[in-house]
Amino acid sequence: MAEVQLWVRPEVMELGVLPILTPDKVSIEMLSRLLQYSHDLGERGYPQMKYETWKHIAVKKMGLSVECSMVVFFSCLLFSKLRPGRDRELEASLASAASQKERDEVMGCVEVWTMELIILLYLHRVTSAHPRAVARQTSLQTLTTDPWPNNNISSASARKQLLEEKHSEFVREALPELLSLLAGHLQVEDTEKKKKTNDKRTPRELLGFMKSAGVLSVDVVRSLSFIIGTSIQGEKGEHDLLSLAMDTNNCYRSGYLSKKNSFQKGLFEQWLLRGLDWAPHGEWLCVRRGSRQSWPVVSLASQTHHRFVASSSPGHKLMYICELVDGLTAHMGDEAAPCDLKIRRCSKSNIYILQPVRNAVIHKCHDTRIVLGPVSGRIRLSECRNTTVVCAARSVVIADCRGLIIHTLTPQRPILVGGRTQGVTLAPLNIHYPRLKHHMAKAQLQSHINMWNRPLHLDLLTGSEGVLGGACEVMNPEDFQLLVIPFTQTPPIDGRPPLLPPGLPHEFAKSVEEAGKCVSSFRAEVRDAELSPEQRAILQKAVDAKFKAWLRDTGKQRELDQLEKLALTLKYERVAKTTAI
Repeated sequence: MAEVQLWVRPEVMELGVLPILTPDKVSIEMLSRLLQYSHDLGERGYPQMKYETWKHIAVKKMGLSVECSMVVFFSCLLFSKLRPGRDRELEASLASAASQKERDEVMGCVEVWTMELIILLYLHRVTSAHPRAVARQTSLQTLTTDPWPNNNISSASARKQLLEEKHSEFVREALPELLSLLAGHLQVEDTEKKKKTNDKRTPRELLGFMKSAGVLSVDVVRSLSFIIGTSIQGEKGEHDLLSLAMDTNNCYRSGYLSKKNSFQKGLFEQWLLRGLDWAPHGEWLCVRRGSRQSWPVVSLASQTHHRFVASSSPGHKLMYICELVDGLTAHMGDEAAPCDLKIRRCSKSNIYILQPVRNAVIHKCHDTRIVLGPVSGRIRLSECRNTTVVCAARSVVIADCRGLIIHTLTPQRPILVGGRTQGVTLAPLNIHYPRLKHHMAKAQLQSHINMWNRPLHLDLLTGSEGVLGGACEVMNPEDFQLLVIPFTQTPPIDGRPPLLPPGLPHEFAKSVEEAGKCVSSFRAEVRDAELSPEQRAILQKAVDAKFKAWLRDTGKQRELDQLEKLALTLKYERVAKTTAI
């Protein structure tokens, strides 16, 4: 019998949960009331909840802003495994709507799974209580659990935990409470009414509650696939948690009762906790058991300890790039399946990965330029400074970054979180390579749906839309420049206009056209000046000196040195292959 592997989905915990401290009203009791209220609404609230219903509850009952409620709603759509791809359908429908009335009608028909929404709210309620944010609160009585991630290490010799370990520990500790919440076993009582009437449950009511408290419905187990991934050892791809739990080979362990079509809570909880392991496409297994990538990479640093590895999981893969210093690398996996990507602690480098990406995390990079293929999910930039990122993505999250420039094409509003986010510049996508449109089609991104210039700044404490106030600005079209990728075979630009990126706004396209006209007019002026050979030599020398000074002042000379070293490396590799016996 093949062994069942269970793990915490790292993309949900690291990308789906934003560091937004929710209002006090979003408590465990409120979530329990939400579940009960959704059952009472019938088809409008359970098993799927319409957006209008959720918006009413979030704004009127929980105290969330309209923007924050929409962010939670879209996050639930983005990471749901029960009906994947609904966010793409919604984007296409909103793009085809001609008026605000039609857009409201489209949003009114969108639904999310109610229990998945409750799970996401539960994660935000518990995990967003970061110690730095908690210290600013006047009272800690509203917190239901300990702050997470829990950085309190009792032993001085204890090693530093990985984020993936913290996620797993959190799920192990919170699972009993979460299961009770989803199963409706957390009874919400009116304490004031109890005090006045001294009302108590009858023995029959208590007996019925005790019987139901030990049972989980099929819907509860199905909804857990939002945060729990499953697979069978030796097989490709992920499996459905509910189908594996109901399988005849596992039902006696998972506590499935076929006659009642439900699960015994104790057995299912033990089966789940016993089977939790490292995620096959997580960072831990990728670093320790992954395969090194043979990408071309050069570094001008005297000592470098960079790591380029990919997970060996047969399903979703993770590419991990770490600690590249003063280097350059390029990877063009045109026919590769979309994978997750993590780039950490790179500095003074240029990274080109021109292939479709599933989700991306860029963490603690500085003085670096990162160019990615289309991201079909979410890209999160955290604690970066003086960094330029170029990519099209379905969702963009920027947290605690300084001096960041991001060229993007996105159908959702870019989200800025964190009190330390300053000096972020948003600009439209500025690259075009031969396979870009094909990659965008694989990522299901459309160029005519673009909200790159409508940032949303969510406050860390209130979860409401705040004033940007210097944290973010939109690039001036006069400062916009196209990025030429040196690794792709593009036609020469002499005598013909360059290929413009898809979805480029008119004012930026006009700026590119005017810049091209300036170059053409300068060449025509030199050509019509009828200079002597000596004068041409003097002019050429002056232009070269000015150009070299510009390369030195802007740091472009370092990139040219990296490209030259990379060309020599590739040349030696080709010679070695041709002369090998």
